[in-house]
Amino acid sequence: MSLRSLLRHRVMLAFGAVLVVAACVISSNTHGESQPTSAPTVVRAPMKVHMFDGSIVVFTQGGTIGGGQVAGNGLRYEPTLKSATATAMVPLDSVVGVETYDRTVNQGRTFLYSTVATAATLVGALAAAVAIFGSCPTIYADSAGTSVLQAESFSYSIAPLLEKRDVDRLNVVSDASGVVRVEVRNEALESHYIDQLELLEVRHASDELVLPAARAGIVAVRGATRPAAIRDRAGRDLRDVLATADDRAFATDSSTLAGAARGDNSEDFIDIVVPKERGRDSIAVVLRARSSLLTTMLFYDQMLAGQGASALDYVGYDLQHVTKVAQLARWYVSHLGLRVSVLTNGGRDEQQIVRLVDFGPAAWRDVAAIVPAPADGDSVHIRLTFLADEFRIDRVLVSTDMRAVEPRSILVSRVLDGDDSPRPDVRDLLQKADDRRLQTWPGQRFIAEYDVGRETPGMKRTYFIAAQGYYVEWMRGSWLTANPSPKPFTPWSAPVAPILQRWLQTRDSLEATFFRQRVPIV
Repeated sequence: MSLRSLLRHRVMLAFGAVLVVAACVISSNTHGESQPTSAPTVVRAPMKVHMFDGSIVVFTQGGTIGGGQVAGNGLRYEPTLKSATATAMVPLDSVVGVETYDRTVNQGRTFLYSTVATAATLVGALAAAVAIFGSCPTIYADSAGTSVLQAESFSYSIAPLLEKRDVDRLNVVSDASGVVRVEVRNEALESHYIDQLELLEVRHASDELVLPAARAGIVAVRGATRPAAIRDRAGRDLRDVLATADDRAFATDSSTLAGAARGDNSEDFIDIVVPKERGRDSIAVVLRARSSLLTTMLFYDQMLAGQGASALDYVGYDLQHVTKVAQLARWYVSHLGLRVSVLTNGGRDEQQIVRLVDFGPAAWRDVAAIVPAPADGDSVHIRLTFLADEFRIDRVLVSTDMRAVEPRSILVSRVLDGDDSPRPDVRDLLQKADDRRLQTWPGQRFIAEYDVGRETPGMKRTYFIAAQGYYVEWMRGSWLTANPSPKPFTPWSAPVAPILQRWLQTRDSLEATFFRQRVPIV
């Protein structure tokens, strides 16, 4: 990587960040309008402070944030990353964002591998009206000469202890030489740490739909059709809306959401009725869904912006401990996710089968949930339950004809950086889940190529991207001015109604702007 390319990336990143902050969607919180705190907040976690001029100030022992500045024993790296000078303070109004990091990571290697992609900077992305808008690594593939969003990987892995493997179905075919190409982008103000990027291949009959199944690996289903009946809590008939993948998606009825915002039952549900078939003891519920921006607002408003500088220690220090991660998991299970249950005894009894969680706000996710068919009755009654308006659902199908399949694993063959230069060092990092991670910064991208072999006549192939890693959100400079709570930060436990009230007032404009301008809520 040339020094000129690296310099161009850092300077354009800084300039592009100014444009992003100026053009971003603003959620209904007012944390960024708070006055600086009178007493600085002590941050124990090591910090990287990204500046508008392209430089990075590293505080390896943490520091203090308050009075309009970040202070501590720091080293300021120039945009070229070739030299560093001691720095004791940087003003908050010059800060793009602050991220925490692991002290055990070799700092020189972190900077080196962060330069994997230099061409797709924030400025270039904004000029092309493509990104910045995502959350977590976004996966693209070519479709008739156009890059099409395919997946968002490890959407909820916000710290190293929450690192996980995420499997997403791709709508992609190999080229004439037997190569599958995907583009991986960092389209948010986050640092991504990617441990492995594996391609999975399933060969199957042309009339089978193959997709990941919660807790059941990958399954192939036949004859998936719309349910005999499907209604939401408001009583709306959803059979036509959810029959096909056409972006005509379900959202919670306004009356249901208004009631939840007033403090009534905060949950919505979709009830599905499927006639039983002799000899079939299980049903595959096939979903195409994504999160609404409600979960993004919860994450930003409550876990980050609402906590001020103390959120840095929560992400960079507390979430390094199993007890804190368990606390967060309990909070998540009690508030979020899509529960798939079977109703029995005339709907009076409900047995939860699985909870689905791996949905991002940008890409549609195709997934199956396998539910048992109870012995009694001539129909199976299935309920999908979730926080009101948490999801957008594009399609719901059911099938009783399914089989488990074993995919073929294909390791990444080549990696090309943003200048289309081969990067064998990066390829080696991504081939195995071995704790040697690739770090990417906002605006960066790379191409991963997989040698899958030529197509076989009469046999269909479906591909999946299996990504393992985690990400660290950058705390915006404006968030750090919020007055922190005097109590240690714990996952949000206040009533959900006020958040739903703010969401009800802003959801239409937020989602319209998000998908039209493709910029983040900050």
